[in-house]
Amino acid sequence: MASTEWTPEELAAAVEAYLQMLELERCGEKYNKAAVQRMLVTGPIASRTSTEHRMQNISHALSLMGLPWIEGYKPLPNVGSHTVEALQKIIETYTAVDAAPLPLRPPVPVERSRKLPPTGYWMFVCNRKVWDGEAWLRDPEETLLYKVSDHNRREMQVGDLGVLRINAQKGSRAAAPLPAAVYAIVEVLDVPRLQSDVSEAQYADKADAEAITWRAPLKLLGNLVESPIAVDELPDDGDFAHFRMPLMTSTIPISRRAFSEVYQRAGLTRPDLTDEQKATTSAGIKMLELEASKADPTRRSRISKYIERGPIGRKVKEIRGCRCQICEALGFEPIAFLRKNGTPFAEAHHVQPVSLLMAGTLAASNVMVLCPNHHRQAHLGNFEVLEDGRHQWRISIDGRVLALPKTAL
Repeated sequence: MASTEWTPEELAAAVEAYLQMLELERCGEKYNKAAVQRMLVTGPIASRTSTEHRMQNISHALSLMGLPWIEGYKPLPNVGSHTVEALQKIIETYTAVDAAPLPLRPPVPVERSRKLPPTGYWMFVCNRKVWDGEAWLRDPEETLLYKVSDHNRREMQVGDLGVLRINAQKGSRAAAPLPAAVYAIVEVLDVPRLQSDVSEAQYADKADAEAITWRAPLKLLGNLVESPIAVDELPDDGDFAHFRMPLMTSTIPISRRAFSEVYQRAGLTRPDLTDEQKATTSAGIKMLELEASKADPTRRSRISKYIERGPIGRKVKEIRGCRCQICEALGFEPIAFLRKNGTPFAEAHHVQPVSLLMAGTLAASNVMVLCPNHHRQAHLGNFEVLEDGRHQWRISIDGRVLALPKTAL
């Protein structure tokens, strides 16, 4: 019998599928919830019979973070604080600006007996003696048509992601030896189709290019030909076993962890992130701070609004339990009111206006937790910051001088 507690791996699999459905919904793309659940309970969450409530718990975690959630999964708060915290950390990991992108869609469901079920992430195995991938990458075309193993042809989807692994090459008098390494990061542009490859240049035998076989077009996301990632430098565990000793096939499913490791070692950042998406993570806010210094006034204003709703203020409110710091200092009830879901409400006041986008204005030490009434008074009423110290503020409000502690993350 399965434990009632979900493992970190099970939670991560559910979050990944949820975020993929959320993005499809945002783009107006159709998806099949039942197929996604079938994929999860026959694969990464095989010990569970349903994911419905967990998906609603993820909606709850997203709502607490002030982020959008899937309309069909109404937030369900009947979940322990430990699980909510775990879900939020996973969400932050998946949505960070330096995180590897997600495949467009969740994997297709397959039989539980499959030893290597599809994951949405692939390793494309290249044999230099058949096709010179390194030479192609030194003068790449817009897309690459690559052979797909017959048993994977129904499992590879548009928007899947992958890495191109090229085998080792022995040294000679004319050239130094080359280790087996990852030379590129790619995206699948279309489903595999029976076709030949009209680009014959890098094939050792043109018959291999002319052969009618399953092939899929790939888009180059990262060209690592000048600094390939040697497979011996990757972690030595099960997720990377096929990087060292690949199967005798053209395509091999790999884990999200393996793809992310390669993506981050390649030093890539997601080019598709909007300012609003960057503002949802601490790393993204740091990126926006740098970009804002060169931005025009319109974009600076937009960035400041996104950041005001970002993660720093939420985290400070969470640490302080959404208790108004001024009410506490005055001896009043510090909780303004409870939301419909039972959680306390408070607002984040940036002492130095975020609109200035100056160094430090986005830090936790610039955020004061206030009730709605005192927040309005801080902007419009008899309120003054007398001293902005390293660990506390001294403020004056209605003639009273108070010391308010700063929050450190």
